[in-house]
Amino acid sequence: MPAQKPMPAYQRRAAKSPLQFNANGTFQISVFSDLHFAEDEAKDNKTQNVMSNILSIEEPQLVVLNGDLISGEATQASNSSAYLDRVVAPLVDRSLLWASAYGNHDSEINLDPEDIFRREKNYTNSLTQKMVSGPTAGITNYYLPIFEHGASNNTDPAFILWFLDSQGGHYPKTADYNGTSVPRQDWVDESVVEWFTKTNTKLVSTYGKPIPSLAFVHIPVFPMRAFQVTGVSPTSEPGINNERVQQQGYASQGGYDAQDYPLIRAILNTTGLVATFSGHDHDNDWCFKWNSQLPELNFTGNGVNMCYGRHTGYGGYGDWARGGRQILLDQQSLESDMRSWVRLEDGSISGNVHLNATYGRDRYRLVDRNTTSGQEGLGPQYLNLVYLWVFMFSLFMSTVRS
Repeated sequence: MPAQKPMPAYQRRAAKSPLQFNANGTFQISVFSDLHFAEDEAKDNKTQNVMSNILSIEEPQLVVLNGDLISGEATQASNSSAYLDRVVAPLVDRSLLWASAYGNHDSEINLDPEDIFRREKNYTNSLTQKMVSGPTAGITNYYLPIFEHGASNNTDPAFILWFLDSQGGHYPKTADYNGTSVPRQDWVDESVVEWFTKTNTKLVSTYGKPIPSLAFVHIPVFPMRAFQVTGVSPTSEPGINNERVQQQGYASQGGYDAQDYPLIRAILNTTGLVATFSGHDHDNDWCFKWNSQLPELNFTGNGVNMCYGRHTGYGGYGDWARGGRQILLDQQSLESDMRSWVRLEDGSISGNVHLNATYGRDRYRLVDRNTTSGQEGLGPQYLNLVYLWVFMFSLFMSTVRS
């Protein structure tokens, strides 16, 4: 009897990934960005409440923790990675699967992202992986396949989720001769970009076709800044646009040296990539479709959507209502139309959009940018009409009474 061939690597990974579309052909992801646990116990409790409130409404098949799970600068070496238990408690309580992409605050002198990863892997519901080795690669570089409902794991995946580590922060347990912590590069390393490109090429070859996909990376890439300079429309790209995009490689002093250009090039060359999702800038939560030439970029967009999540945690800066971005995949329109919205902590919805061929030209209601209550209010022009109507009605009633 001939020896059985070993299972291909992609099938071995698939066997560990129970991700499947629902019987109705949908798959929902809840994204929590910038949780920033460890700064204050009261804030941590409020953050857990935000997560719990959202999850009780949305009931996703997967939760993505998209960076800055822990504020490493607020920890002590003796307890730093233990905060991961608080981060995932709302997910464990609901037996939800999750996957992480670490952020810049997840690596500090007292917080080693390797320790976070090891602690995550103690949980059977964690799908976080490390597929790229090397001193400058970071940790959370991997992909997860999603299969059709009821399909076996040796069939073609219907969708791919990419996770890339944009690093940043400071090297753990390392200081210079002055005792100052040493900064880490804050961009996706070229070794990871090479892995990303080669792996996608291999997947296309293996399955004989491009597989639709999304990518999660904590720090956004420069096209988001370039688009912001041109003007984010509150009706075509609804959401909060309240701070400068701080892209990979950006430094307020010292400038930007295009460190993320290899990743940008790879994003444009990844056939089937529908959208990227980032966090990092707490006061931004808009999306845009990159389908043109942008200022200061030598690349022309191919229609990929680039989105922010929503600041979820009560740690970190920012006064906007907390929430989490939702992504709804539908097998009938995986590459042509994807719904996304932000569920806020009070249960309301903000920025409910269709990332389709006409996104960027379609018109949406304005997001209320003047309140932290979490309500998606009427735009100022509509509020003025309401106030005018109330005034006219009051004037009419006073005339009737007289």
